[in-house]
Amino acid sequence: MHPVHDTSPGQPGRNDSVPQTAGTADGERLAPSDGPGRAQRAVRTVGFHLLALVCFTVPAILLWWHVWSGHPSSVLTCACGDPAQEVWFMAWPAWAITHMHNVFFSGAVNVPHGANLLSNTAGPLVGVVLAPVTWLFGPVAATNAALTLAPALSAWACFAAIRPLVSWKAGAIPAALVYGYSTAIVTSIAFGHVSVTVLVIPPFLFTTLYEIVIRQEHSVQRDALVLAALLVAQFFISPEILVMCLLLGAVGLVAVMVVGWRQLRPRAGHALPALGLASGVTVLLLAYPTWYGLAGPQAVSGMLFALAPIAGVPLSGLLVPGAYGAAANEYQRFGGYLGRNGPPADYVGWGVALASVGALVAGRRRALTWLLFLLAAATFWLALGAYLLSAPAWLGHPWLPWRELSTLPVLKEILPDQFVPLLTLFLAFLIAVGLDALHGVHGGPTSWLTGHRAILSAVATAAVAVVALVPVFLTFDAPLRVVPVRTPAYLRQATSTLSPSPVLLTIPFAVSGSAQPMLWQASEGMRFRLAGAALKTPAALGGPVGSGPPGSARRILTDLTLSGTTLPTGTAAQLATVRRALTTWQVDEVVVTGASRDPVYASGFFTMALGVAPAFVRGAWGWKLRPGGATASPATGASLSVCRGYAAQPGERVAPLSMADCVLFGAGRA
Repeated sequence: MHPVHDTSPGQPGRNDSVPQTAGTADGERLAPSDGPGRAQRAVRTVGFHLLALVCFTVPAILLWWHVWSGHPSSVLTCACGDPAQEVWFMAWPAWAITHMHNVFFSGAVNVPHGANLLSNTAGPLVGVVLAPVTWLFGPVAATNAALTLAPALSAWACFAAIRPLVSWKAGAIPAALVYGYSTAIVTSIAFGHVSVTVLVIPPFLFTTLYEIVIRQEHSVQRDALVLAALLVAQFFISPEILVMCLLLGAVGLVAVMVVGWRQLRPRAGHALPALGLASGVTVLLLAYPTWYGLAGPQAVSGMLFALAPIAGVPLSGLLVPGAYGAAANEYQRFGGYLGRNGPPADYVGWGVALASVGALVAGRRRALTWLLFLLAAATFWLALGAYLLSAPAWLGHPWLPWRELSTLPVLKEILPDQFVPLLTLFLAFLIAVGLDALHGVHGGPTSWLTGHRAILSAVATAAVAVVALVPVFLTFDAPLRVVPVRTPAYLRQATSTLSPSPVLLTIPFAVSGSAQPMLWQASEGMRFRLAGAALKTPAALGGPVGSGPPGSARRILTDLTLSGTTLPTGTAAQLATVRRALTTWQVDEVVVTGASRDPVYASGFFTMALGVAPAFVRGAWGWKLRPGGATASPATGASLSVCRGYAAQPGERVAPLSMADCVLFGAGRA
C-alpha cells in the first residue's frame, strides 16, 4: 500500500503522491528485495505498532494513575452506577466461557427470566478478549484494564488507519491524540462506559470504505472480507456505534457519488462487488445475533433511554469548556463519577479547532480534505440531537436531522451525543491530511519554505499534539478519582456456605440506578444469582421495565433502595405483593447489607413482610426462606415510621435488631 494524496477519479489505484524517499518511507515497511524475509518484516511491523501502542498508553496510565499506582483489582471510579454495571459486563463472558453458558444471555440475574445482553450495552467482545485478565485478577482489574486501554487503542487505530493515506507519517501522531484522548472518550471512560470508548474499529472502517470506493489498490475479495470482519467486530463491541458508522458511511458514499458522478462506471467494477460481498458475509454472520438482540428471549423493544430525545450536545460546548472543575452534580454522581466535572462531551477547544481550519486551508486542493470536512460537519449536526441547546437566541429553532431520524427503529435507541467521538475522528483525519499537505508544499528553489519545510512540518505536528493532549489534563479531574470496591463481608463469606447458586434478593435491590448487587455478584465469581437486575429487561409490552409500575414489587424494592420517593409504609397490599414476588422469583434468602436508602428501615419492612426477625451476621440482616417462600404470616400492627424513630434513639442505635424487635412487638410477637 502506497501513500497517496488523491487518486485520479478516472483511474482507480493510480498513485498521485510525491515519490517516496528514504525520509518518507515507513520505518516498518521495506521492499521485498531490500530487507529481511517476510517473517522478519512482519515481526518488525508488529513491533513498530506495539511500540506505538505503548506510547499512546502513557497518557492513559497518567489519567488512571490512582488505579495503577495502587490496587487495580479493588478500585473503581465508583462502586455504583455504570462502572459497577461494567464490571458485571466484564465478568459474565469469562464466567460463561468456563461454564459453557451463553455469552449473550444470563440467567444469573432477573431470576427466573434472565437478561438478554445483546439488548444491553454489554460489549461482549471486549469481555471475551479480556477473559484471561478476569480469570487471573478478577473483573474489576479487567474493567480497569479496558478503561485504560480504550483511549490508547483508539488512538493507535487512528494512527495506523491514516498512515497509508499520507506521506508525512508523523502527522498521524497528533491525529491519534485528537481522537483517542478526545473529551468524548475521556468523559465516557470516567463513567466506566467500555463499549462506546473502545473505538478501535471506526478508523479502519472508514479507511477501508475509502479504499473500496476511491483507492481500489487491493482485490475485491480482500477488501470485502476486511470490511465484513470490521463490521462484525464492531457489532459485538457496540451495535449502536456500528449503526452510526453505517449512517455516516452512507452520507460519505452519497457525497462521493454526487461529486464524482462521471467516474461511477469505472469505479463500480471494484466497489459494487466488494460492497456486495461484504454485505452478504456480514448479513450471514450477524443475522442471528441481530435477531437475538431485537426479538430473542428477554429482548427489550421501544426507547431504551428516556433521555434519548434531548441528549444532544450543546452548540457552545465545541469551543467553551463550561464549568469544568466544579464538584460533580447529583446526576453525575448517580451515573458513576464522584470527582470534579470535565468539559462538555463535544469540547474540542480552540487549539484543535484552529488546527482543523488550518488543515482545511492547507489541504484544500485534495478531495479527501473536503470529504472529511463534510463528514465532520454532518456528524456534528447529528450530535446536536433533536433540539438545539446553548445556542444564541438569533439562531432560533433550526431544523435538526435527528428530530426525524430519532423516530426510526434502531436509531431511536441511540443517544445523539455518541456521535461526538466520530466527529473527532474526522477532525483527526483532516488534521493528518492537512499536515501532510503542509509538508508537501514546494516553493521556488531559493525560497525559505523549501529549505525549512521539514522543520515547519515538525513544529506544526508537535504543536497540534500539545493542543490535543494538554487540555485533557487541564480540564478533567486528572488523575481520575477512584474509590475502593468492597463486597460486604456477609456476601464474601456466607455465600460460600449456601446451596449452589442460591437466589438472593438484596437491599440495595438490583435495579436501574442500583448496580451494587451486580458488582458484588461479579466480584464473588457469580456464586449466587440475583432477583432483579440493573439491566434493560422487558416489561409486559416489551419496553424496558425500569423500576416497575406503581405498586409493583420492583417499585416497592426500588423505593427501599433509592431516595426521591416515599418509603413503603408496609400496607397489606405492599406486603402481599412482595411476598408473592419472593415466591415467583424463587428467592432463597433476603439480605439487607451495604449502602442503600435506609438499611435499618428496610430491615423493619422485611420483618413485617416475612413475619420473623432476621439474623444479623457480619453487618447484614438476613432471612433464609424455605422453598415456596415465606411461611409465617406478615407481622402487621406496628408503624414502620414509629419503629424507625425508636431504633434511632441513642440507646438503640447499637442494637441492629431494635427495628425488627419493635415491628414484632407491635404485632404481638415479641
